[in-house]
Amino acid sequence: MIQNPFHTPALQEYPTSRTGTSLIALTLAALALASPNAFAAKADRSKPIEVSANEKITDYKNGTSVYTGQVVIDQGSLHATGDKATLYVKNGQLVRAELDGKPATFQELDEKNQLVKGSATHATYLATEQKIVLTGNAQLNRQGDRLAAQRITYNMKDEVVQAGGPDNGGRVHVTIQPRNKKENPSSTDDTPSGNTSTQSVKP
Repeated sequence: MIQNPFHTPALQEYPTSRTGTSLIALTLAALALASPNAFAAKADRSKPIEVSANEKITDYKNGTSVYTGQVVIDQGSLHATGDKATLYVKNGQLVRAELDGKPATFQELDEKNQLVKGSATHATYLATEQKIVLTGNAQLNRQGDRLAAQRITYNMKDEVVQAGGPDNGGRVHVTIQPRNKKENPSSTDDTPSGNTSTQSVKP
């Protein structure tokens, strides 16, 4: 009998409901956002991820599951939506997750209980590299600060955000809200210069 690669302690699948909506719980919580200052709070990473959609197609041989139609992903305070989600699994471990939408969106409370929001036409999570890539009208918002570009890459290991357009042809737009000096006395203006298309900034 061929073992189902999805039925592992790290990845459990629940039956499809009568409406055709499928729910899966991924107890790979630490994989999702591993950095202490990444978007997921510690409490969220200890909870399963649930995915619901109108339709699901699983390729057990290649280790992929494709969800289409009103896709919703939840994990604690994390809430993501899109038109299509693809999960890539190898040896029972999540390798990559992709989300498409018009736009695909997510929001979550970070470690400081601040709401972080993001959106893009396409979002990719690379588990091994601990990296999130937003492409196509990408936006990242936190505490009223806003970063917009055609492409935003967030490296969770280094806690660095890099933004820019394709082939240096795009523009980066940053909006930084004023802070109370008592709360942040060392605050500086990180607004990128007008002739720079790629900037590395903190989310």
